[in-house]
Formats: sequence, C-alpha cells, structure tokens
Amino acid sequence: MTRADTFFGDIPGFNHTLFDQMVDFSNSYGEGYYNLTVAAEYRYHLIQQSIATNPNFSFVFPRYFMGYGESVLGLNLFVDGRDNTPVLGGRKLEMATALSFFRDSKFYPASSPTGSEEIMAAHPVKPGRNLDGKINNYVVHEPSPSELGGCGLYNHFVENVVSLYRNPKGILRRNLIINLHDFYGMFKNSCEETFPYGIL
Repeated sequence: MTRADTFFGDIPGFNHTLFDQMVDFSNSYGEGYYNLTVAAEYRYHLIQQSIATNPNFSFVFPRYFMGYGESVLGLNLFVDGRDNTPVLGGRKLEMATALSFFRDSKFYPASSPTGSEEIMAAHPVKPGRNLDGKINNYVVHEPSPSELGGCGLYNHFVENVVSLYRNPKGILRRNLIINLHDFYGMFKNSCEETFPYGIL
C-alpha cells in the first residue's frame, strides 16, 4: 500500500507518494480516516495504477489474496486494540497512526482480522498480469485460486514453496516442514497432506 512495485526499485522503503495517495483517498472516501470504503477504493486504484505503469505487473496467486488482505491490514492491526469497533461495523484508522506504522514501523496491539472479502467484492478484479512487458496489457489468468477449490489452493501453495526452496538444509528445512504442516491445517478435512521435505 505504501511500497513501490518491484519493477520500480526500492521495495522495502517507505514511499511517501503512495502514502499521500492513501491520505487523499482517506480524505475523499473516509472523512480523513482510513476505513473499509477507503480500503476498497484505494486497492482498486493501486491495481489500475500498476496495470497502467508496470509492464511486469502480476496479480496472481499468492499476491492476489495478499493484495486484498493487506488492504485491511491497517484496520485489523494498527487501530488500537482497545477499540472494539469491528472492521465491518465502521472501524477507522487515523492518518497519524497509519503514518507511524508505514513510516516508523510502530503500531498498537491488534484486534481480530476481518474485511478482505469486502475489499474484493467492491471492485472484483480477476487474477492476471500484464503480458509481454507492456503496460495496460492485463490478461486474466484462469483458473483463479478460488476456482481451483481447497485442494488446488493447497497444492498450488506447496508447489510454489518447493519452487522457491528446492533443496533446503538444516533449520530452514525444519521450519519449512513445520510451516507447511501448519498451513495444511486449514485443508485437513478435504485434502491429503504432502511432505515435499519429509517429516520431522
């Protein structure tokens, strides 16, 4: 939300221009606060902006779900946890608090996460990417992870992990085994667990 696309360079660095856009959207749609409406409009804007400016833009699994999830991250994590207003009930994030997180990496204790489904529903964008290194060349990539079903999503995730870590050793291997097993917990009622790195 406040970091540039990889194509543009400094990914981990705070991008004040993007933060200013978030503030503008908060002023336009949230009366100066970041809320669910702002999150939906700003996420859609960022997708359209990336399609128009980044020839390598890709919005497929796992980035597809992460993009919507990060849109409500501020509402779920950065609003003071003592505020019991649910995200769907109108929780809002003050811009000073947002700035303290995005620029200074400080935030209040969190409450329970919700809201990414509503962000997706406001402006549905199917997974896809710009092709051939061109901007405004967004092509839908089918099937979407949700159309793959639970086991498809699980298997796709495991395959992506294996493609990133082909031959892990030591503590990395141990941690991958543990994390993949924990991730499998969401699918245990419908899928068979795979063990690409063995069992501890």
